[in-house]
Amino acid sequence: MHLHGWFSTIQHGRSRALLLRLLAVLTGCLPLLAAELACHLLGLGITATDSDPFVGFAGSRPLFELSDDRSAYRISAARLNFFRPASFPARKTPGTTRIFVLGGSTVQGHPFSTETAFPRLLQLSLERLHPARRWEVINCGGVSYASYRLLPVLQEVLQYEPDICIFCEGQNEFLEDVAYGTRRGLAETAAPLLTPALRLRCVRAILRWVSDSDAAARTASRPLLPAEVLTRLDQSDGLARFHRNDAQSATVVQHFRHTLQRMVQLCRERKVPLVFVQPPVNLADCPPFKTQFAVDAEQQRQVLELLQRARAEAAADRSASVRLAQQAVLLDERCALAWYELGQLQLTAGDFESAKISLQRAVDEDVCPLRMTTPLQRTLQQVASEQHVPLLNADALLAGVCRGGIVSEQVLVDHVHPSFRGHEDIAVALAELLLSEGLTGPAAAGWQQSARTACRAVVQGLDDTYFLRGRRTLEALRKWAAGRALEPDGI
Repeated sequence: MHLHGWFSTIQHGRSRALLLRLLAVLTGCLPLLAAELACHLLGLGITATDSDPFVGFAGSRPLFELSDDRSAYRISAARLNFFRPASFPARKTPGTTRIFVLGGSTVQGHPFSTETAFPRLLQLSLERLHPARRWEVINCGGVSYASYRLLPVLQEVLQYEPDICIFCEGQNEFLEDVAYGTRRGLAETAAPLLTPALRLRCVRAILRWVSDSDAAARTASRPLLPAEVLTRLDQSDGLARFHRNDAQSATVVQHFRHTLQRMVQLCRERKVPLVFVQPPVNLADCPPFKTQFAVDAEQQRQVLELLQRARAEAAADRSASVRLAQQAVLLDERCALAWYELGQLQLTAGDFESAKISLQRAVDEDVCPLRMTTPLQRTLQQVASEQHVPLLNADALLAGVCRGGIVSEQVLVDHVHPSFRGHEDIAVALAELLLSEGLTGPAAAGWQQSARTACRAVVQGLDDTYFLRGRRTLEALRKWAAGRALEPDGI
C-alpha cells in the first residue's frame, strides 16, 4: 500500500509538472494570439497583391472593354496585336460557368488561332460532359506574354465573375530583356524561410512594415518595362542579345515563383478556383537555339571534332558514337549542342531514358531559352503542391503518346506549340481534371468520345485559308525563333 501511494505521488507530480509546462507555453503564446487578433480587427497583414517587386510597367490598359451597347465585354482593339478577339456577356446569366484561360501563344493556339486552341476545345468538352450547364471559356492567350505580364490580366478578369481561372505559361519568361535589380526587400528575402509563419497576419504585418521602410528605393530600382511586349527576338540581332547569365536565370525563376504565389493569393481572396497547366516542350526534334561554350578555343575545337566523329560513327557503331558524344559533354558540360547531339545518338540507340536526360539538359543549357527550363517546371510543380493547386502536366500528358515518352513533333508543330490533336488531348484532360476536382457537376455517359468527335468536327469544318494562314505564321515563327524576325518575307 505504501509502495502504491509512492507511485501515485510520483504520477501526480509528473502530471502537475506537465500541466505547468503546458500553462507556461500557453502563457507565452498569449501575446502572439493577442497580436493576431488585433491584426484581424485592424485589417493589418492582408497579403499585398497590387504590386510586383521585380518589375514595373510604363502604363497599363485593360484587356477587355465594354461594347458600344454595353451588353458584352470584348478584348480591346488596342490589344489585338498580341491577343485574338474574345468576348463574353456583361451580365452573367444564371446557370453559367465562366472560365478564363490565361497564357501565351500556346493558349492562343499558335501558329493557328483560337478556333483550334485548347480553351475552345475545353468548352466543347465541358458542354458534352455536363450539357445542362452553360459554359463560357474565354481565351486570354497573349503572344510572347510571360507570367508577370499575365498577373495584371488575372487581376482584371477576377472582376468579371469568373468561376474558374486556368493558367498555362512558362515558355516566355526569358523573352524580354529585363535588367533585374540586385537589391530586394526583406519581405521577399525572408518569405521562403518563413512560409509556415506567413499564414499569421501579425508576421505578414511586421514584414510589410519593415519592407515598406525602403519601398521607394526598391520601386525606383525596378526595371520599367514597356506597356506591351518587346522581346529580344523582335529586334535586330535578336540572338546576339542572349548571353549566359546564371544569376539572371536564377532571378527569373524567383520572379516566376513570386508571380505564381501571387496568382494563388488573388484567386483565394476572391474564392475562385485556380488550375495550373504545365505546357509541353519539344525535346526530340528541336536543337538548341543558341549554344555558348564554357571552355577555351582549343577545347571548343576538340568538342566539335568529337561531335563530328560521333556523327560519322553513328551508322556503323552506335555505342562508339555515343561514347564520343559523351566525351564532348565531359569536355564542356555547358555546351547545349553537345547535349542535344548526345541525346539524338541515344535516341537512335534506343536508350530513351538517357536520351530524355540529355535532351532536357540541352534545353536547360540553351542560351536562348524559348522552352520552359527544368527550374521553371519544378517551380510550377512545387507551388502547385505547396498551395494545393490542381495541376495538369500537359508535357507529361503528350509525352505519353510519343516514341520513348519524349515529346516530339508527333504532338507539337514546332518547339512548343501543340498540334490539333495535342490541343484536343489537353482539352479533354483538363475537363477530366475539373470533373475530378468537383468543378463541373455530374458527367454525362460517354462524354469523352463525344467531346473528341466535336473537337475533330471543328478542325474539319475550317476552310483552307485557316490552314494557309497557320502555315505562314509557322514559317514566320521559325524565323523569329532563329533571330531573323526582321527579315522580309521570302528569305
